[in-house]
Amino acid sequence: MELETLLKNLTTQEGLESLFAEVEALGPLVGFVLTLIESFLPFLPLFAIVIININSYGFIIGFLLSYSGTVGGSYLVFLTIRYFLRAPAQRYIHRHKRLEGMLEFIDLKGFSFLLILLSLPFTPSSVINLIAALSNIRKVVYLYILLVSKAIMILLMSIVGYDITSFFTSPLQLTLSIIFLVVLYFFSKWYQRYINSKLEK
Repeated sequence: MELETLLKNLTTQEGLESLFAEVEALGPLVGFVLTLIESFLPFLPLFAIVIININSYGFIIGFLLSYSGTVGGSYLVFLTIRYFLRAPAQRYIHRHKRLEGMLEFIDLKGFSFLLILLSLPFTPSSVINLIAALSNIRKVVYLYILLVSKAIMILLMSIVGYDITSFFTSPLQLTLSIIFLVVLYFFSKWYQRYINSKLEK
């Protein structure tokens, strides 16, 4: 019965509206904490969390909660790895030429590549945070990259997911959103392959 209720909440307009109302009642701190925790637990669905935030708290507040949470979480992950795991990890990296070459590439040309990668919703941000922390990129530079790229990424997610309950009554809006997500997905995969080709040169 609980599974049936959950499915109803996620697949009907009334169920989603009820879910958003319940989250709103918990207060905005919940929306911030969820996006913060996602940076440490990447198996959590960031897209779903952003959709819940903007539909529960409104577009502007939901965007700000999601944006500040994911920037703060990503930077905390970066700093944690940089200060506590970098030294032992680099000893491992020096024994593997491809990993060493990847970090050298980030040091030389990583700003624009990281900025674009982190702006795309389907990029594994946890992996990027790890690579950046192990590289020699300056802390303040990575913070600037996160501030710009995460604003773009969360905005894209928010535009697609805002007023998601209207998808039940507007097939055209749903179709356009799916097309947009598919295009973003394939662009993300193409760009990741492009970076891999640069690393192999």
